[in-house]
Order: sequence, then C-alpha cells, then structure tokens
Amino acid sequence: MQSHNLNLLIVSNMGPKPSSPFQGKFVHNQVWALAALNPAYHYMRWHSDSRLNKVLKYPVFLLDFIWRFILSRRRFDIIHVHFFYPTIYLALLYKWLRNSQVKIVVTCHGSDIYKYQPPGKLYRWCAAKVDQWIFASKALAQHFSLPVAKKQVLPAGISELFRQTDRLSYQEKSIDLLYVGSLDQNKGMDRLLALLPVLHDKKVVVAGSGPWLARLQHAAQQFPNVLVVGPKDTAALKQLYCQARGLISLSRHEAFGLVMAEAMACYTPVIATETDGAREQVQHGINGLLVSQQGEETEVIARLSSALQQFFSLSEQQYQLLQQQGRASAEQYLLGQVVTELQQVYQRVML
Repeated sequence: MQSHNLNLLIVSNMGPKPSSPFQGKFVHNQVWALAALNPAYHYMRWHSDSRLNKVLKYPVFLLDFIWRFILSRRRFDIIHVHFFYPTIYLALLYKWLRNSQVKIVVTCHGSDIYKYQPPGKLYRWCAAKVDQWIFASKALAQHFSLPVAKKQVLPAGISELFRQTDRLSYQEKSIDLLYVGSLDQNKGMDRLLALLPVLHDKKVVVAGSGPWLARLQHAAQQFPNVLVVGPKDTAALKQLYCQARGLISLSRHEAFGLVMAEAMACYTPVIATETDGAREQVQHGINGLLVSQQGEETEVIARLSSALQQFFSLSEQQYQLLQQQGRASAEQYLLGQVVTELQQVYQRVML
C-alpha cells in the first residue's frame, strides 16, 4: 500500500494549556509535516491547570475520541500513538470496536517508560498489542525491558526554520547563556538557581513555563543579569538561539531533548548534564560539553560550574569548531528527514 493511500490517525495525550501553551508542539509539527497523508489528529484539547481538569481530563479525552473517531465513518489503517501509556488504550478501543486489522505504531518519548519501571501487568499486556515501536533515542530503547519485534530510533524532529540561520561569532552574540524548556524539578531548575551566583556577570535568559516560574522570577529580581521571558514560539526561539553563546540543559532525565538539537542547528553549542538525550546528541569537547550526574547534588553543581567556566574561556577558534560540529550533527534531526523515515515505517508496517 502506498503511503499516500493510508488512512492515518495520530493520537497524543499532550496538548497546550495556559501554563504551557506549546506543550506537545513537537507532535503537532510532525502532524503538520505529514500533511500529504491527510492524517486525523486527536490530542488533549481540554487541558488546563485546574483541579477539575486533573480529575476529568482523561475521561473527556476518551469520550472525545469515541465521538470523533469510533463513531466516525472514516476507517483508519494505522493509529500512531505518541506517549505509549495510558494513551494506548484509545488505539486498542478502536481496534476492538472498529477495525481489528488496524496497525498500531507507538512512539515513546521518555516518561511513558521511565515512570513505569518495572512495567506492570496491564502495561505488559498493552505492549504485546503494538505492531511497531519507535523510540526517541537509542538509550531510551535500551531502557525498555519488554520484548520488541519491530523497533526504530527516531526523534520527533525539529523545524526546518532552525536551519535557516547564519552563524554568528561569539562576539556578535548578545546572550551569554540560554535555557529553554519546562520550569520544573526534573529539568533542573533548582540547579539553575544554584548556579546564578556563578553567573552573576553573564546575561542569562530563561524561556519557558512551569511550576518553578515564580521562583525564577523572584531570582531575577535579585540577579538583574537574569531575564525570564516565558514560553516562545518557533520564530522567537530561533532568534534567542541565534543570539545565545550557549544553551544549558540541566535535566535529570531526558529521553531526547529537542531544544538541544534546535540550538545546535542555530550554531549554538550546548552544555548539558548527562542524560539519555544528551548522550545521543552531544559529544563532549566536539559539539558541546557533557557534565556527569554521578554523586551528590553538590558535586553535580560543582561540575556544572567548572564546565561553564571552561565554556566561557574557550578561544574564538575553539568556539567556532563547537558551532560547526553542532550544526552538522543537528542536520539529521530536521523534521523533513524524520518524516521521510516515518513514512517508510508506515509502509513497512502495512506489508
């Protein structure tokens, strides 16, 4: 079956909400890039920060799916699930009620594996129903302990817009250090706060939203060199990346970390704690700097401080080499290439 003849449904339990307006944007971008296949798309449309939403969002998510797709006349050949568990139940419901021959493709992004170790009985039972697995990184695939017949490593992909940039030298940039992403404990916001005294003479920009936003805004009042700008769309992020001398990633767990690929595509080197995603993308001393998370938290902070001092002491030639190597390594993660590989996955799963 040719890919353009497929009836494709993409399902994700991610969706924008007031505190995180771009949550799940990478799945939306993939859907948009697959427009030639005319895919249907189901995501968590009712999503807010209220207690009521926390209780009812999954029941509403399910009922919305039943109304729009179980009761629809359109018959799907493939359901591509992003974030395996518990989103997989929607695909299984469709298989039981509408099309027993539908193929189920699952992309795991991290939390859908990290949070379910060891996997329980229902998790294992659902996993046995999947026809094709996709993992955001090689290391994430290794974390998955269940038998897998068909698998592929494929990140969500970054916008082609990030490639449309010219390289700026270290001196031409106006931001010393940039952070982009969710403002929470897993992303290392406590680490960022601990590093601010070391960065007192550097211009630091924080772009994102999350539960640590108020604490970071308070810190910005104490450190005038820190600017908290909130979440930004792709065009605005591109400008920030281009102006930043370095991007910092402080995550404790990260399956891939698209912001690192986005930054490197814009000729911005990355300083990152060692995670599955960072090890996948960053080669220490080649296209960025990696910092071990071994030992006590005070030791991690000390190593991060040392890495930042090393980074800001680079010669112009050393910095330029990091830029060029980072740009070259980011090319493979561009959305166009990812989508081409994804279409090939769809074709194979239908054979």
